[in-house]
This record gives sequence, structure tokens and C-alpha cells, in this order.
Amino acid sequence: MSTSPPVKKPLEGLLPEARWARVQKVQLIRREIRETLSPSALEVLWRYGEHVVEGGEELGRGSPQRRFYATVMVTFDLRRCAAYFREPADVATAERLAELMLGSPRVQKKLIALARPELARMAQVAEACLHIEMDHHVRAEGTQVLIDGDAMVTLEPARKAGLR
Repeated sequence: MSTSPPVKKPLEGLLPEARWARVQKVQLIRREIRETLSPSALEVLWRYGEHVVEGGEELGRGSPQRRFYATVMVTFDLRRCAAYFREPADVATAERLAELMLGSPRVQKKLIALARPELARMAQVAEACLHIEMDHHVRAEGTQVLIDGDAMVTLEPARKAGLR
């Protein structure tokens, strides 16, 4: 019976044996970088943005609860207010801004606040009588950020709103 010589791995003996580093200390403060929408920047955008609110009452007024539907369209052109921001008014900034605005509760609240007076006028009721649910979609086209909000409005009963 013959024994064959041991097979050597190609780099065996050339590299030092791997050793696991032993942790002596743990990190006390974890650091991370997050990007969020600045509330003051949103105010500037809203000041220079263009907006349209369109809508009307649901057809078939036979239901006991009146409903209104509206679309809120807002356009921000970053070039128009570029002097107020550190970031460049370019396509990449518009795309990143659109990403951050998409799931933002602040943006949704701003859209509702923007639409509320017009919706109250359409319904011919006080603003406090409106219950507004809003979904919004955001996209970037060049240096513009476009927001489309879809609102469904129901009228709160007068006793709930504190009105008679």
C-alpha cells in the first residue's frame, strides 16, 4: 500500500495564519447620516411654488353624508428659489427632494392646509367641518418637483365641529 504525499494548498505557508481580533472596547455613540426635509426649506418651497386645487361634490347626492373629491397640484421649480438653498438647483437635487417628499407627513399636512380653504368654499361650509384624507404622489422633471394630491373630503356633522 503506497501513501501519497500530502497535498499542499497553493498559498499554504506563504500567508500568516488568520487571527481573530479581540474587541477591547465598544463604541459608546453610534454615528449615522440621515437626510430629512428641512421645515424652513419646505416653507421657502411653498412660498415660491405654484399650486392648483380642483374638485367638486360626489355625484348622486342621495347619501346622507356629502363627499367631495379634489386634486391638489403643486409645482416647485428649484431654479426659481435657488438663491435660498445651499444645494445646487439641478436634476439630481430635484430627484432627491422628490424621494424625500414622497412619504413625508409634513408634505401631506401642507397639502391639506393648502386645500382646506378651497374645499370649504366648494362645500359652502366652515373649514372646521371638513374631514380630509389625502394621498400624494411626487415626481421630478428636470429641476421641477411635481406633487399631485388626491383628497377625499367628508363633512363632519355640525355637533362634532362645534357648529350649529
